[in-house]
Amino acid sequence: MRPLLIIFLLVTCARAYAIRPEYVSSRTFVERECATNSTPQGERIFVVGCGEKAKVFADIFHFRQGITLREIIDQTSLKGKLVHVMILRPEARTSHDFIRVGRSEKPRCRIKALDVIWLYDFKPEDIDL
Repeated sequence: MRPLLIIFLLVTCARAYAIRPEYVSSRTFVERECATNSTPQGERIFVVGCGEKAKVFADIFHFRQGITLREIIDQTSLKGKLVHVMILRPEARTSHDFIRVGRSEKPRCRIKALDVIWLYDFKPEDIDL
């Protein structure tokens, strides 16, 4: 009975971990997809999104003091939609929780240079792997 419980817990943890993106691989993906982007290395914000019908997009935005999450969302194909956001930071070992951003909401989330921002137009916890 105990080995079955351990296997069950390992499978459950693996599924939960697979949903959460990781900073280094996310940033590498965006840099590869946007190889011609000329934004200076230290002034980048990496954006990855999953839109309707699982269309994935990637972009690099120029960081400036005071840039808001709403400004970033409005520059993507998810403008005007309910979006679930996850911000990954290079210094953080774990990812942040998802932030739900309504169509006109302006969350007080502080964006930093080199952040990786994941945008979803669906609730990521609902993904069935």
